[in-house]
Amino acid sequence: MKRRNLNLKSLFFNNHSQKSKDVHDRFSGMFATFMLIFVSTFFGAKAQTSIELPAPDKKGGMPLMQALNQRHSSRNFSSKEVTLQQLSNLCWAAWGFNRPEDGKRTAPSSMNKQEIELYVVLKDGAYYYNAREHRLDLIKKGDLRSYCGRQAFVAKAPVNFIYVANMKKAGVNKPEDITPEILMTSYANTGFIAQNTYLASVSEGLVCVVRGSIDKTALEKALELSPLHKVILGHTIGYEK
Repeated sequence: MKRRNLNLKSLFFNNHSQKSKDVHDRFSGMFATFMLIFVSTFFGAKAQTSIELPAPDKKGGMPLMQALNQRHSSRNFSSKEVTLQQLSNLCWAAWGFNRPEDGKRTAPSSMNKQEIELYVVLKDGAYYYNAREHRLDLIKKGDLRSYCGRQAFVAKAPVNFIYVANMKKAGVNKPEDITPEILMTSYANTGFIAQNTYLASVSEGLVCVVRGSIDKTALEKALELSPLHKVILGHTIGYEK
């Protein structure tokens, strides 16, 4: 009888230990799953603050003379999204580094000041084109396309390039020192970039139109630009309707 009581006691403690182990394992599994979800969510949200662009296709595309022959402006856009590769090619062609070792780019710049900055406004937010890293850095979340121009098609097209002059890079330290002559130089520099965008758009099977009809004050406020950042022109890009 004594041995039987001992066996029952051992059985009780063994079962209790096994149940405790099962509960511990279940809790550990739930905790690990929770941490995985938390970490994935946290770092996933953080990753959305930038868009890593794929390498631009520098060997493909349409022959130059054919692109020049087909270059035109269009104001009829569908809402069809462009691909990430197309966006990469467009950004690099417009204002990327083609001689990164020398800090030189795909468009000329007066005295190589490179004061023009490219902002890319998409449906989900406005981004700054970080040409050095070939990356889009989030400036502001939300659909700001309606701020990019006064025409209705601007808010429908998938992509709006905004060319902004950073006057600090042009050697200006105070807004009151921005002169028409300085702005004229920035307009010329923007023109070179805009032509690159035209040719790249044709090559990608897209259409576009460069525009000056913008409430620049409202757009600068929406993009939260400093007083030394001046919107020069907009460029709407997408598929033709």
